[in-house]
Amino acid sequence: MNIRTITSAALLFAALVPAVATAAPDGKPLAAQTRQNLEAAMKGEAYANLKYLRYADQAEAAGNPELATLFRNSANVEANEHFDREAQALELGSTAKVNLEDAIAGEHYENTKMYIDFAKQAEASGDVKVAAMFRQIAEDEGTHLRAYRAALAKTAQK
Repeated sequence: MNIRTITSAALLFAALVPAVATAAPDGKPLAAQTRQNLEAAMKGEAYANLKYLRYADQAEAAGNPELATLFRNSANVEANEHFDREAQALELGSTAKVNLEDAIAGEHYENTKMYIDFAKQAEASGDVKVAAMFRQIAEDEGTHLRAYRAALAKTAQK
């Protein structure tokens, strides 16, 4: 797993977290601070998951399979237990149409604003390689954006 994949995935998780989620598991609306805390926790869990997977790959490459297993097991808990429970509490996700619209908004922002601004800032700081990476990731996000728009169009035709 390379850094571009990890960065894109972590940012995608972060972009998706504020989706359509407003009720507690008991059906009572969540307090605004509770929603914010769940969103922050989910972003942290998603980042930890991807970071630990990277650490596992590095441990494996260094010939330390036991450490790699520890990191992979921890990554699994972060994503498949912690993130999942928090997503359920937040009621993250909705219909295909709503989920696609949310994904489109996130990818549009990443493609047209976030990564472009990051690239400009990196260039201004003299970090040319990172600026080029940000521009390439912006292109990837544009590919995701077009794919989600196409999926939304197909969903609307059904």
